[in-house]
Amino acid sequence: MHEHGSRLVNFAAPRIRDGALAAIAMAVAVTVAGCAPSRSSTAPAAPASSLPISLTSSSLCQMVPKLDRLVVRRVDELAQNHFTFSFPAEVTVTATRRVQVAARALCALPKMPTGVFACPADFGIVYHLSFFAGRRSFPDVTVRPAGCQQVGGLGVTRWVARSPQFWRAIGLAIGLAHPSSQTFRGSGPLGS
Repeated sequence: MHEHGSRLVNFAAPRIRDGALAAIAMAVAVTVAGCAPSRSSTAPAAPASSLPISLTSSSLCQMVPKLDRLVVRRVDELAQNHFTFSFPAEVTVTATRRVQVAARALCALPKMPTGVFACPADFGIVYHLSFFAGRRSFPDVTVRPAGCQQVGGLGVTRWVARSPQFWRAIGLAIGLAHPSSQTFRGSGPLGS
């Protein structure tokens, strides 16, 4: 990965002109917004007492000592790749110490550096980490184990690429015996 400016470059992706990319992004946003179901004003809302209290993403690192539950959910954005994994797509952790170790590992990650990067291929695997402190929930933290390996949802974008101990901490938290970054990338037809 090289730093030259302020853009991430993934050489595995096809090149699209900036104007075309903006037009595609706008079309997708309009289409998705048009598909969202509208909520009727006569539909009863859930009682406030039954809903978890949501906290901001930036408060997660300040609340580590109070965290008591973690749900790790894997999403394969490109299911046609047929990746396989040694653990289920969703794991819930209720051991307080393991939840807090996972959160500390996230909060210790460095900020994503600025610049232009030549990132490895990103095959669309994303992990959504949902943390809870009692009934309080935090916005999901998203972690990409391949490509530029960005972490979103903690305020500033963070970076996993130079922190291999992060994957070990998350793997141990969800009960894996010998986790590594490869454990979270999965194995597939390309021999990854």
